[in-house]
Amino acid sequence: MERTSIETIWSKRSSAFWKSSMPYIIDMARSGVPFVTAMVLLTALASYTSLLRAMPPDFPFTLVGMAALTPVIAYSPLRTWLREADIVFLLPREGEMHRYIRRSFRYNGMPSLLAAFIVSLIYLPIYSRGPGETATLLLLTAVLAMKSLSIAAAWQERRLVWRNGRRWMRIARWLVTAVCTAAFVQTNPLVAIAIAAAGILLLALLYRSLPKYRIPWQTLIAEEKRTQRRYAVFFSAFADVPAETAQVARRGYLSWLGRRIRYSSENAFTYLYAHTLIRTELGGIAIRLTLLGMLSGWLAADAGLWNGWGAAGVYVLFIWLVGLQLSALTQSHRHSVWRHVYPLPESQRVSAVVRVDRFAFMIAAALLFVPHAIGLPAQGQTAQALVALAVGLAFILLVRPARIKRKMKTDWEEEDE
Repeated sequence: MERTSIETIWSKRSSAFWKSSMPYIIDMARSGVPFVTAMVLLTALASYTSLLRAMPPDFPFTLVGMAALTPVIAYSPLRTWLREADIVFLLPREGEMHRYIRRSFRYNGMPSLLAAFIVSLIYLPIYSRGPGETATLLLLTAVLAMKSLSIAAAWQERRLVWRNGRRWMRIARWLVTAVCTAAFVQTNPLVAIAIAAAGILLLALLYRSLPKYRIPWQTLIAEEKRTQRRYAVFFSAFADVPAETAQVARRGYLSWLGRRIRYSSENAFTYLYAHTLIRTELGGIAIRLTLLGMLSGWLAADAGLWNGWGAAGVYVLFIWLVGLQLSALTQSHRHSVWRHVYPLPESQRVSAVVRVDRFAFMIAAALLFVPHAIGLPAQGQTAQALVALAVGLAFILLVRPARIKRKMKTDWEEEDE
């Protein structure tokens, strides 16, 4: 019997993943996310245009260039679709795995290069108004070259034997990327090229000195699990997604919040859902979304977008997006057997979800409002800021609890059928 080629295995797994994800993508599209995304992009475009028309003399060109370009250059994901069983079934074919990994490089590399190219094109009009000495075409070429090298370096990191070695080399790669990006944005091209060459040589020497696997099976499997788990957490905001046990992150900077919950049977569900939010990927996504909303809010408020009403709209949009993501908390532990074993009333679970959701939502809303509270009143647009805050609070305190209770009631009815 002829063996299935290694490329065919990759293709079948990729197709199976997207086929299984398509129902959730359809549910997401029906929820209005494409419309909201379009509104966010239009708002960002208006803010960007206003910034170009009235560029402040003290604008931090280098800092903005580093903040915009470093993440898209250094972040280099790799989807391999590998599973734990592959350690048994594909390990004997390790000699063919270079063709399998090459497919993953093409699958992830081209979109990553395209993202770096698009962000560079967005930044170049800002850069051209600053003190930079590098020609725009050379800067664009340097970004794409650094991105290609970062993809290759990230692969070497994955091959490292020791976990601490992978962590420290990842930090070193990000730091070198940031320094090289700043050099190309601010200094003479020849100096920037010299700095980049020194950084590349330093990383190459470090990579060569550390022990590596030929194929880092465990690392690739763990990375694939994390990626699929993130998709499941994201899709669970729109539909009931069966998923594996969530990955736990310590997040010491937030764990103190859970310790403030009084230890009693009445707070059992509150304790559970608070730690679920703090320690799982759901909390991580909510944090990143809040930070993105703060950045977008700062840009919109600083530009006084549409006389402040555009900035207020940005605030309300991110309130809705954060709420959309937090709604996945209602799906957590839904299929856990222990809920039917321990003598705890189901009504406590609903009130606990509402309580944790409200607390997290209020923190996110406060952080999202900070740039608006600073930027809009400074331009005489206090009313717009207050209206945005009032709409956000009304949604969180009045509309949101009823939605959560209705959603969880619907889930109960589905379970009983």
